[in-house]
Amino acid sequence: MVNRYLGYLLLFIVLFACAKVSLLIEGDGVFVDPRDGGEYPFALIGNQTWMIRNMNYETGDSWWYSDDESFGKDFGRLYSWQSALKACPNGWHLPTDLEWKKLEISQGMDIYSADSSDWRRSGAVAIPLKHTAGWFSGGTGTNDSRFTALPGGFRSTGEQFVYKGDIANYWTSSYTSETHAWGRAMIYYEAGVYRWKYDKQEGFTV
Repeated sequence: MVNRYLGYLLLFIVLFACAKVSLLIEGDGVFVDPRDGGEYPFALIGNQTWMIRNMNYETGDSWWYSDDESFGKDFGRLYSWQSALKACPNGWHLPTDLEWKKLEISQGMDIYSADSSDWRRSGAVAIPLKHTAGWFSGGTGTNDSRFTALPGGFRSTGEQFVYKGDIANYWTSSYTSETHAWGRAMIYYEAGVYRWKYDKQEGFTV
């Protein structure tokens, strides 16, 4: 009898642990992309309006993680920098590096840190930017900002899909050279946001 109850308990634990995480996204409104009917909630964060669902519109040089279409529902597509510039519908645009800085400052990052590169831990702003679900190893945030950052991983220049559940990488429209552009990253074990010059061929979130 004890072994039977123990078996039921273990089965319950396994089922509970493997249950699908709810990725509920709520904003101030919903934009419907006239190109394909995709629905994108948006929210006012600071004094800027942001879509709070990753773009899932197909362009050249864009991919679902591991080429799995089901991935797109929650995490969107991954775009090369050139494709990211074309991903947004009319009336919207890929944010600039400056607009990202304004977002970060609105969540508590100091101005000096916002202008620096590498990990910027001032204000621990990844915590209010990260969704409350979807991150591995307890790396979720509070999503107080409603930005709803999800760890969609990225596609490397070697055409490998890596780090889904661990990392969120975002393009900005601000280029630094013919081959690189500014981007942002958040990782599950960090409360800061990474600012770096990335190879334009990598596949990041929009």
